[in-house]
Amino acid sequence: MLYQQTMYRGRPKALCYEDICLSVVRHPQTGMDVLTMAVKFIHHKGVDRKPKPAIFFFSGTRRLMFCIITVIVSIAISDEAFDAPSLTSATSVFRLRNCGSSKCTPLRWKEEWLKRPIFRGFAGSAVSKEKPLPYLKLNDDMERQTLDAGFEKALGPKAFRRGAANAANGNASDAVRDQMMRHDPRWATFNGAYINEKVEFHLERVVAGEPTDDCLIYLFTHMSLTRDPEAGRDMVPDEVWQSLEPDPEILELEAQRDKLRNGRYRIRGTKHEHKVRQLTKTIRTKKAQREKSIREYHRQYYFYHRPTWEIEQQLAGDDHQVDEAYSVPAIDLHIPERAQLANLLCQQADDLDFDSFLQLRIKVAELMVSLIGKRETVKRKRIVKKVQSGIPCPSPDKSLGPDRFPLLMGKAQCPRCIGDEAMSVEERTFAYCRPAVMNDHFDREHLAVMEQMEHEGFIGCIVVGCRPS
Repeated sequence: MLYQQTMYRGRPKALCYEDICLSVVRHPQTGMDVLTMAVKFIHHKGVDRKPKPAIFFFSGTRRLMFCIITVIVSIAISDEAFDAPSLTSATSVFRLRNCGSSKCTPLRWKEEWLKRPIFRGFAGSAVSKEKPLPYLKLNDDMERQTLDAGFEKALGPKAFRRGAANAANGNASDAVRDQMMRHDPRWATFNGAYINEKVEFHLERVVAGEPTDDCLIYLFTHMSLTRDPEAGRDMVPDEVWQSLEPDPEILELEAQRDKLRNGRYRIRGTKHEHKVRQLTKTIRTKKAQREKSIREYHRQYYFYHRPTWEIEQQLAGDDHQVDEAYSVPAIDLHIPERAQLANLLCQQADDLDFDSFLQLRIKVAELMVSLIGKRETVKRKRIVKKVQSGIPCPSPDKSLGPDRFPLLMGKAQCPRCIGDEAMSVEERTFAYCRPAVMNDHFDREHLAVMEQMEHEGFIGCIVVGCRPS
């Protein structure tokens, strides 16, 4: 409903291309041409009544992991949104220079992309050109990633917004801080809701007349103080899951569903179809809620008792356990481009000169462009389980040809996924357990796109052997 309301205004209530201005600007001190960006935020926290735009300027960061300019350039190259036809690669964008006496060269967007969101969600199995990325998706992903990173509590966009406000507090004037956060200074919103409850001041040393230890105080107020890299999102041991008693409420709902099914697997067209589907949805929700509560309880239990366990080990004289250094586990990323990008971002050197930094930035942007064109589906989890259980699974081959994807497929293989080059080889050739399950997947992921193609009067086959060369 919110998406439909915003479209009536001519654009979605999200960050669009027309809100971003990339420019090559000549640095006033060094005289070098650098790529900068200005972002205009209009709809703060969903409010569009009497909008008061705030424009933020970005000049890039030395740590490419935090460089938002590189991310925006990569997305624009992938979308082919630049108005200049020659701007098709990261090299052509980052090596731009001002001509003659010009001090600023703006990079224009194509007119059809001006009112389209930068960050977009899915429409079926493909990325939509009009639908913005939902806030719920961003919040869920950020919370999941922070839990996997070992933080004690999940952190979402709200926590980072509050962190940005506290970072600006003291480093900028109160007027600039309130302008950045869109706060009315008359109501003292920052002091009432955003200020860090942990006092960033060494009061003890000041009262005692001793030098303050500011770095230690900064550590106390940092959210990563209690982070445990050995903790993950799902920390519940397998034996705990296996020893859990079934939920009586879920068992009762499953008994009601089995009674309505009357031993039949297919329920389409039956008298109790609606009731069975409703019960199935309720059972799925109840199971997810139960698993989530168990994970949260076990996580709280772990973080509360872990210091006690370590103290007991230390006092028991287990020096080997105390002095044992934490070894970062190897992470097997499913997409090769993601693995290369993670290695470049995490292993970036601090002493790079201008040319080396520029080459690294271009390489990172090119990997981001390649990664944008890739897709991951839930099928990859089943593929990993097959490999671990010893079931043979096709190994990826970099030199793929038509023979790799024969025209005569299995009954349980998806005819649309097998031609999707954005997915890995294993996901494209994945075979479901039954043709009926594959049909459900096809209806859920591809049917809407196929109906749209039929409405346009053309349905093309995307299998490698069928596409025109």
